[in-house]
Amino acid sequence: MALVTLIIGYHSPVIALLRKLQPRLGDAGHFVQILSPDTAPSYIEAIRGSKVVFLYTHTLPEEVEKAIAESSAQLIVSASENYAYLARGNQEAASRAIMYFKAGGEENLHSLLLYLLYLAGIVGEEPPPPKELPWHGVWHPRLGVYEDVDEYLRSYGMASRPLVGILYYRSLWLYGNRKPLEALIEALEAEGLGVIPVFTTGYRNELTGEPSAEDTIRRFFLESQGPIIDALIDMLSFFLLDHGRYSSMSVGDKFRVAHGVKLLQRLGVPVFKPIREFYQDENEWLSNSQGVSYFTQVYEVVMPEVDGAIEPILASTSIRVEDYKLYKPYHPHVRLVARRVKRWVTLRRKKPGERRVAIVLNNPPCRQVEASIGMGLGLDAPESVARLLARLRSLGYDLGSGGLPTNGQELVELMLQKRATSEFRWTPVEEIVRRGGYVGMVDLETYMEWFMELPEQARREMLKWWGDPRDILSGRVQRLFAGAVYDGKFVIPGLRFGNVVVMPQPKFGCAGAACDGRVCKILHNPRIPPPHQWLAAYRWVTRVFRADLILHVGTHGTLEFRPGKGVGLSPSCWPEISIDDVPFLYIYVVSNPMEGVIAKRRGYSVIVDHVHPPFMKADAALEELDRLLEEYSRAKSLGEEARAKIVYEHILEEARKRGLDVGHGSPERIVDQLLDILTAVRASAVENGLHVFGETPGEPRKLAEHVAAVMASDTGEWVSIERAVADILGVDYDSILVEPSGFCRRLGVSNRKAQEILHRIATRTLEKLISMGVEPEKLTPELLQGIVVDSAREEGVRP
Repeated sequence: MALVTLIIGYHSPVIALLRKLQPRLGDAGHFVQILSPDTAPSYIEAIRGSKVVFLYTHTLPEEVEKAIAESSAQLIVSASENYAYLARGNQEAASRAIMYFKAGGEENLHSLLLYLLYLAGIVGEEPPPPKELPWHGVWHPRLGVYEDVDEYLRSYGMASRPLVGILYYRSLWLYGNRKPLEALIEALEAEGLGVIPVFTTGYRNELTGEPSAEDTIRRFFLESQGPIIDALIDMLSFFLLDHGRYSSMSVGDKFRVAHGVKLLQRLGVPVFKPIREFYQDENEWLSNSQGVSYFTQVYEVVMPEVDGAIEPILASTSIRVEDYKLYKPYHPHVRLVARRVKRWVTLRRKKPGERRVAIVLNNPPCRQVEASIGMGLGLDAPESVARLLARLRSLGYDLGSGGLPTNGQELVELMLQKRATSEFRWTPVEEIVRRGGYVGMVDLETYMEWFMELPEQARREMLKWWGDPRDILSGRVQRLFAGAVYDGKFVIPGLRFGNVVVMPQPKFGCAGAACDGRVCKILHNPRIPPPHQWLAAYRWVTRVFRADLILHVGTHGTLEFRPGKGVGLSPSCWPEISIDDVPFLYIYVVSNPMEGVIAKRRGYSVIVDHVHPPFMKADAALEELDRLLEEYSRAKSLGEEARAKIVYEHILEEARKRGLDVGHGSPERIVDQLLDILTAVRASAVENGLHVFGETPGEPRKLAEHVAAVMASDTGEWVSIERAVADILGVDYDSILVEPSGFCRRLGVSNRKAQEILHRIATRTLEKLISMGVEPEKLTPELLQGIVVDSAREEGVRP
């Protein structure tokens, strides 16, 4: 009969080691049962009769939980917080048992079994105290364990190479479930990189001395003068940073304050996050169109990317062995991770004059015009690129000896003049070549080499939808499938400035002048692969031009929406195929995070956010209707019913002219309805021009309009700027909000019009403050009141 029960969850291989140690207990081992949450329901009666129960699990079946609670056990130890409420018995003994388990390793786990048997009265000799093992340190499969990184580097033959840090769980070092880790170390070293593989507990415990991930980063990857690594690979799960976990702040405040960002800034290297799939084996993942499982996505993708981790490439899957799991490396992706890390390290170390950059402009689906190149939500992409080119030259990048476009208009005109476009509907490829609007060509032999590299499934789909590339380049197929073909070669449109190219994103199928609409209809079909022109263009960038960096400009292109898994792509997924192993930056609007994360997760891109363009209120809309409604309100307030009736007829006429449905009812009801429409339109925030990347709106008027529009409404924490102005001027702001059709006698206008006047006064006030350069801490109530009163006078309002 078992008198000691251990229930080990998390599918941990600890359970295998405990069972391996059980025979070393001799006859006493018969009194020990080692279960998982899955097998425990078969041993309910044995659990009830146990004298000692040890728990390490995040979940228990309900009947098992009940059996433990109702058991006659003298001591119940919970080494995880989830079931701490079940604990009972001598707390000193429980703490010692937990320390055996936390310290870990074969010797400590053997002592744990002996200690539990001792507490149950089965053995008479108490084992020695827990043996101390390092909570964090360097472990390399060929060199062993080092608690001092300098000592490790003195022993490591590749210490003079660029170094890459790997952060992984201490349990992998202790219990040997580390094949993916060893495969990654081998792949990085095969790329000529040195590796500092560091284990950590990942969660700080002041009593035991266990470190958090932040503690370990400071200890092993940073010196007083800066980082000793060029890149960091995070093989932990969940958040990398502490997020104030060990502070006294409230939960809400912990996530409002970006804890740990300064540490990452000091580290100053990219942090990569390969995915460890916990719930699927390799075949299950490959056949799953969604990619990784839900919880894996949360723990390995969503939470790490909050802390800035990049490139969620699946590196390992899991194999179920009895009631625990082992991790298996997915070697094609382990090698891809190593190559991509090397490319980032190379980019970091290259001199600016040697770096090659491919700038890709968005090219939305065919709109029967060429002017769609360079579109971006809220972004003046051409102007941004023109300024970026000038900035790159000033930083020492090689942009050739010729002149650069000085502004966005010149860049657009240059592209049109040279016909550097992938919009072939109106531009024959012969014209692109004649005018010099291309950066390269790809012949059949080169393309077939790239094509044959693709997984068989990807090749088969391309042939099915787009035909054989040999037929395309020889001119034996309809132009519908050809793309840009000239003299038996694919043409790559774009402009070249030394080591920088500016090019339109390849079309996802374009039939040029022969277009009959069929190809356009499949532009966003998620199951159809890109055409050969697409692959030729991206492979030219990565293999011929040898770009060190691909930069997509503006929200958004089409690469991240190409066929493949949702998250955790495979080598057959087209975003992964397209981007190859080149670092990928993406200038993206901050107000569209839902599609931005698609670019991060499917395109392996690093998002560089830009602000939304400045806002302003649309208070110039429907001006004539606004004037008539204001005149009607004034006539009613003065009791001039005859004039109000005439104005009302003009209101109806203007509303119909503008296509506004006034419906039926009394004049008061219809006027109220039109006032609601007018208020909704004129109070709406609209874009006040486009944003230029890297530029902060500096014009006081435009900046004031933006701030006033953002602060126009009350929030839970702050009053609106309009209410603040109203308070200074003695206007009842609540009455204005409650009854828009009413009349504000203080300002002599309708309540709706009064709100617009208050907004204009607020805008003038902000413009003056910005122009004066007044710092917030120097803004006194007297100064603010004076500026508001002056602004009100300029709007015709008496103080």
